[in-house]
Amino acid sequence: MLLFVLALILTVLPAAGDGQADFSVRVVSVGEGENAGAPRIYIYHTHTCEAYDPSDGNTYTKTETWRTRDTACNMVRVGAELARRLQNAGFLVCHDTTDYETPDLSTAYARSLEALEKTLDDPYDLYIDLHRDSYSVGNGKNTVEKDGKSYARLLFLVGKGSGQTGMDEKPDWQRNERIATFLSDGMNALIPDISRGVALKSGRYNQHIAPCCLLLEVGNNQNTLTEALLSMEPLALSVCRYFDRLD
Repeated sequence: MLLFVLALILTVLPAAGDGQADFSVRVVSVGEGENAGAPRIYIYHTHTCEAYDPSDGNTYTKTETWRTRDTACNMVRVGAELARRLQNAGFLVCHDTTDYETPDLSTAYARSLEALEKTLDDPYDLYIDLHRDSYSVGNGKNTVEKDGKSYARLLFLVGKGSGQTGMDEKPDWQRNERIATFLSDGMNALIPDISRGVALKSGRYNQHIAPCCLLLEVGNNQNTLTEALLSMEPLALSVCRYFDRLD
């Protein structure tokens, strides 16, 4: 895959009312010529503050149980690892690190939707909303092992929009399902059982914004951040193979 020069700027904006800071990263330049045609990927986190078991030494100040605004330990850190790997592979990546949970978790999807809508004048080739799942014994084993390393398992979630009322726009869920299935199968080819597969849900999850939107649950609250970060390698490799297939 073609390599290009990517420059990022970290913008720190004061959060309204509480004096704290929200963080966002935007792409400010990219190499010219043939590299300008590289696939473009948008990574974000509707549930930004989801966090992991700190038993690996990645400790944090809790905002709620299994949640923190510490971007070194919440979903922003996982997104940064995926972004780094995809950038190194030659993709143009925008990693949106905005805290969409604040001030109200129940309306986080409305705020992340506003950000996604701003991208539609020049839409991305793939949108990835990274989350952390909650532990359930019914989900099977928490990790898979390869070469002495423990990887968190992932779940791809695709919304059909069938449970939404008063909304005419529905996701192109069949296409999203095909993309998710390709990536899930690709990950399992690299590390068997690292993906728990693709779950179809009745919600919309903002996946109506473009016909290439995915939501990923990266591990759960009984996984460690270390295990979640390791899983970004096979995910990035599977994304590379998906876009190679499109060439």
